[in-house]
Amino acid sequence: MILQRLKEALFFWRRHLVALFLISAPFTLFGEVLQLVIGPVLVTGDDGTLIGFNALSMTTLMLLRPLAEGALIVQMAHIQQGRARGLLACTLPALARYPFLLATYFMLALAVSLGWFLLIFPALWLYARLCFAPFQLMLRGDGPITALQNGFLRSSASQWPLLAALLLSFLLVLVLSLVANSLVMSLLGENAGSLMLTGVISGLLATLVNVVAFRFWVLAEPQPDRG
Repeated sequence: MILQRLKEALFFWRRHLVALFLISAPFTLFGEVLQLVIGPVLVTGDDGTLIGFNALSMTTLMLLRPLAEGALIVQMAHIQQGRARGLLACTLPALARYPFLLATYFMLALAVSLGWFLLIFPALWLYARLCFAPFQLMLRGDGPITALQNGFLRSSASQWPLLAALLLSFLLVLVLSLVANSLVMSLLGENAGSLMLTGVISGLLATLVNVVAFRFWVLAEPQPDRG
């Protein structure tokens, strides 16, 4: 079941790569430009060792993510209905729900962070159980708390296959991103242009994890009562 669901998600992702790129690329580029202007998230010394974090850059990217994720959810829903849309058509609904998206992602991140204080596994399990919340908020009109509650309930039947599929897709994205980064750097060297290119590629690859969660969410749709 896990490999079958992952195969379905990969098929969906490959078939609609251009439509997903239309959403992921502009947000990724915007994030990369922001880091060029206000500094990268990770601050390193002259010898390349990590010495700290850029709080302003990190906060700005965290505020940008809910909007990017919301637009991607709208695009996946349109694709599911057979008609992909442009950047503006997907971003406007996410912008209209932005305060609720921000609250939902904040509570999701808080729950997962609390899980890290216990062990790695509880954090991963909590993420899998709550990852349906943004879909509930954007596509079902739930409020932040209701979206988390309904997402948690909706993921219960498939929690273990969902967790395994998310982990496998994340590992696949990580490996492919490392390969792409190595290839780009070896061909173009390390410069602003190559960093942006690798960022765009990694951003597009990362949409696979969103697709996996979306496919599981669609398949967990409650069946109408025919009684």
